[in-house]
Amino acid sequence: MSRYSFLFTARWLKYIAMAIIVVIACVFLALWQKDRRDQREQEIATITANYSADPVALDSVLTNPDATLATTEEWTQVEMRGTFADGDTVLARNRTVNDTPGFYVVTPLELADGTKIAVVRGFTSEKDEVPAAPSGEQTVVAHLRPAQDGSEDDNPQGMIRAIDPARIPGMDDAYSHVYAEASSVGSEGAIEDRLTPLPMPELDPGNHLSYMLQWFAFGIMIIIAVWISARRERKAAAEAAARGGQENEFVVIDKAALDAGAKISQPGSRYGRNRFASPGVHGQAEADEDALFEERFRSR
Repeated sequence: MSRYSFLFTARWLKYIAMAIIVVIACVFLALWQKDRRDQREQEIATITANYSADPVALDSVLTNPDATLATTEEWTQVEMRGTFADGDTVLARNRTVNDTPGFYVVTPLELADGTKIAVVRGFTSEKDEVPAAPSGEQTVVAHLRPAQDGSEDDNPQGMIRAIDPARIPGMDDAYSHVYAEASSVGSEGAIEDRLTPLPMPELDPGNHLSYMLQWFAFGIMIIIAVWISARRERKAAAEAAARGGQENEFVVIDKAALDAGAKISQPGSRYGRNRFASPGVHGQAEADEDALFEERFRSR
């Protein structure tokens, strides 16, 4: 264990703390993506169960106009009979169908008991060519959706951004927490002219699973990187200790020669090891000087 004692140094404690923080963040993001995937799978299950089911009466899903729509009841197909209040039609802006930008045409439908519900009759890309709502009493088949919050919206005249019954004219006595999207079959079983029916919602689960696995992989990679770095530093420290235990190499210098004015040269020439070996080529004067010193040393 002492071989890894460097892990308790200030430098390594800082690295480990940073790695722990990043790993925790990766785990948190992975679990967040898992929750997103679970929610999306629940949405897909609800759409699959409700969207194409046989229509039911509105009051079997919502007992009163103030009732909220349960998550498991979203996209429930209902059949309603009433009269459209065409004069209160508004356009929900910033909508897209089949990659075409445009508007949802929203018209209140007054039911037999006098209550109203906002109905998205269809989609149009031309705000100046919106057809009038069918006149007279109509049978409408539509899918129930939770109302959107438009309390903070700044809406131009005749337009809304969020489909919020409270922001639609003529919705005083109305279902306040839901609206309905007309199915592809409009009033009295006929497709409404000049409006594009809304498509079925997407059933693609998205990339949440792959993102979750990526975040888990990032966390594991960080742990492995710290482990590899620690092993490399331990190995480097062991090699340095081994090199420090070897005998050091010394160079012998003749002090008398230095006192006589000689200069230190490369090892193996004048005064280092092999001092009596043939000197390197440093010029004739230096070679003669080397010869004099060697002769002096031999005569002792």
